[in-house]
Amino acid sequence: MSKRVDLSSCGLPPSALLVVGVSGGADSLCLLHALHAAGYALIAAHFNHKLRPEADAEAKAVRSVAKKMDVPFVTQSADVKEYAAGEGLSIEEAARTLRYRFLFAEALKYKAQAVAVGHTADDQVETVLMHFIRGAGLAGLKGMTPQTILPVFDAEIPLIRPLLSLWRADTESYCRVHGLDFTTDASNADQAYFRNRLRHSLIPELEKYNPRFKEALARTAGALQGDHDALQEILDRAWKDVFAEVGDGWFAFEKSGLAKLSPGLRRDLIRRAAEALRPNSRDFGFEALERAAAFIETPAGKQIDFMNGLYLFTEGGRIYIAAYEADLPSAQFPQVTTSCRLPTGECLDLGNGWILSTEHCPLNTADWSLNTDPWSAWLDADTTGSGLQVRPRCAADRFQPLGMDGRSVKLSDFFVNVKLPKRARAKWPLVCVGDEIAWLAGYRIAHPFRITEKTKRVVHLSLVNKK
Repeated sequence: MSKRVDLSSCGLPPSALLVVGVSGGADSLCLLHALHAAGYALIAAHFNHKLRPEADAEAKAVRSVAKKMDVPFVTQSADVKEYAAGEGLSIEEAARTLRYRFLFAEALKYKAQAVAVGHTADDQVETVLMHFIRGAGLAGLKGMTPQTILPVFDAEIPLIRPLLSLWRADTESYCRVHGLDFTTDASNADQAYFRNRLRHSLIPELEKYNPRFKEALARTAGALQGDHDALQEILDRAWKDVFAEVGDGWFAFEKSGLAKLSPGLRRDLIRRAAEALRPNSRDFGFEALERAAAFIETPAGKQIDFMNGLYLFTEGGRIYIAAYEADLPSAQFPQVTTSCRLPTGECLDLGNGWILSTEHCPLNTADWSLNTDPWSAWLDADTTGSGLQVRPRCAADRFQPLGMDGRSVKLSDFFVNVKLPKRARAKWPLVCVGDEIAWLAGYRIAHPFRITEKTKRVVHLSLVNKK
């Protein structure tokens, strides 16, 4: 074989302990043997997918090869079909998930520095072509890299692909030269699988137009990897500029910052957040990302479905991307949990920096007619009396908003109309007189407590955040 296995691009020293995924095919046996010959400490790991009658025999063959090399051998099996059906996955995706879960569990168990797999240049060509047909951006068209992190399996242990510069014919030649009896997976000829149709039908057809099509596409993928790396540097800077906050199941970005970016950068930022929220999802379609990028121009209070159980919404100058099941923060909102008296002339600490204060003022000294602050209210002190209290909402609450001539609405409907976020509604502070709402802080006073020509004294309420 003219080409050699080169681990230099993976950045691992010769003293590294590697878990090697070994199926028994030419690629994985070539990888195992070459790494062993180079002096690496290895653990041969075989996952039995139980998909073919010969699967058990192949597991025994891999065990035998590992024993001859004096390499520790570990194995595991699972019912891939049952797992695929239960999780709603294709057979290929289910097999990949179970196989990698096993490999990384073994790497963690034995404190290995990496998991090594035998992907070749042929696999690279097929992967890039598959992404192109399905519709992918730069992240998909760059193909596989020699080293990567798969957060869904492990956030620190890398997956390495030392054979990416070799072709399948090279690995078969290596096995013949070194007397390694490799197996050929009969399912690789089954054109019910998308990748096999590419391998056996589409690629040969494309080679009629360019006999060196595979080499050309592999070079393209290599070039695009460089472009992708450059874009990541730009993206990292943009992320720092617009990132606002992160929580369990959500990310928040500054809307004004996002609005200044190009649609392409918006898409990539949203993709990065989405991949962090849904690490099991390997593909976020261009149409969904384009729709999300355009959503940034949407007025506050709107939301849209994204994909894979995620949605976007605007709130308080921010764009959120969140899982529907996420418990989003409410610290930025004034909140109360119990009912309490609101003595005139005193301040009430609602927590999280929110302070509610009241004071009585003579009518002729009050500037209520000029008030445009929704967090400040002027009420008729004779109608409020001394019985002001603040409390959270009740299920049966109704409200008579100023400007509706005394007509009442359900408080829940009012919240919807003013687009108050759902998570803030249950504990939103209501200033009341008895059971009647006098002021919905941040929005509107109630009609019965308005200042009229008969008003002699006023009470001023103010809700501010001291943070």
